[in-house]
Amino acid sequence: MKRAHWLAVLSGLLVFALAPAALAVPRMLGTHHGGVGRSQQIRLIRQATDEFHNIAEAEDAGYGAFKDINGVSCIDMPDMPGMKGGAMGVHFVNPNLVGDPNIDPSKPEALVYAPERDGTLRLAAVEFIVDKATWDAKNAAPPLLFPGHPFNVTTAPNRYGLNTFYSQHVWAWKSNPSGQLSMWNPSVHCAWA
Repeated sequence: MKRAHWLAVLSGLLVFALAPAALAVPRMLGTHHGGVGRSQQIRLIRQATDEFHNIAEAEDAGYGAFKDINGVSCIDMPDMPGMKGGAMGVHFVNPNLVGDPNIDPSKPEALVYAPERDGTLRLAAVEFIVDKATWDAKNAAPPLLFPGHPFNVTTAPNRYGLNTFYSQHVWAWKSNPSGQLSMWNPSVHCAWA
């Protein structure tokens, strides 16, 4: 009986001693998420980007409308098998963050707006972007914001006119039938832009 009592006391002390470390949320991410769960990361992303539902606020924070090398602002892939007109949407990119080799869930490099039928742009997702060569020079593995879901690689040359880069979309504000971390969303349509 005494041994069980002491084990319970020690377990309680251990939980108490480790609680502050377990609750700490890493702000700068490396090759892994630091033990923070997906729902906590999504909550952090939403808190950090809530003001950007207003595009003027996003622009004031340094985000600007992005167009691909053909002058297209709404990024879609209508010919992708199984997509049935799916898209990403209209990207607003912060060039100061894209040049930063860190992945910070509170500072996404891009905000993604989905066009509504009336042409209104609604904040739908965020995108984390990092230059592959810059990342690979200091890291042994691709970036990872969520366990089991490494960033996508977009090779150069590409429609964005960028060097090969890693990216991760997070559909924090709009449901995506393909998954919250999928690049393309079949519910987004550039024809409405």
